[in-house]
Formats: sequence, structure tokens, C-alpha cells
Amino acid sequence: MKRKLAKTRFKSPYDSDYDDDEPYEYNSGDDVEDGNKESFIEKEAQKIREKGKAAYFRRGMFRCPYSTTKAKPRDGIYEHLMSHARGLSRSADQDIKTRAEHAALLKALGPI
Repeated sequence: MKRKLAKTRFKSPYDSDYDDDEPYEYNSGDDVEDGNKESFIEKEAQKIREKGKAAYFRRGMFRCPYSTTKAKPRDGIYEHLMSHARGLSRSADQDIKTRAEHAALLKALGPI
């Protein structure tokens, strides 16, 4: 076993310094997981910054780009959009991609 690991240069899961939860880079099309969540958030935040706040302000209201089935927040106030993003980024009921998308929105738009 040691010889195979030495040849392939993979870390042995039996080593004390082996860490399977090391963060890794998110590539477009990958599934969002705990290991690449931070990278995903950074890339999404960069896309949001490039579009600017005006892209999320239509018909006099702010809207969440990720909550498409029901417009969130309903009243369109900027602070409520940030509250919506903050709530879903911390929600245990949501999947990891939804939490990461809303964390990116919160990170990119941030305070006024």
C-alpha cells in the first residue's frame, strides 16, 4: 500500500496529517460542496459586482436573482434584500448551493 501511494503521490488516509476536507477551487459546472464553497462564493460575488447593484433594481424595487419563483423581497427595499440574503445564507433548511449563492449576494452588495 505504501509503495502504491508513493508512486501515485496520493496522501494516505491513515496518516495523521491527512485531511480530506481541504478546500479546493470551484470550477464552473462543478457541484458546490463544503470544500469548494468559499471559492464558489468568491466567484459568484465577482460576477455580481461586475453587474452592479443596478442589475438587481428593476421597476423601482430590489429583487433577489436566486429566488425566482416568488419575488423576494416583496416590498423591494434594499435592506430587506440584504436581510433575505443573510437569512438564507445561514439557513439549515437550504441546500449548500442556495446558501452559497445568497452568501455571495450578501458579500458582493454588502452595505450601501
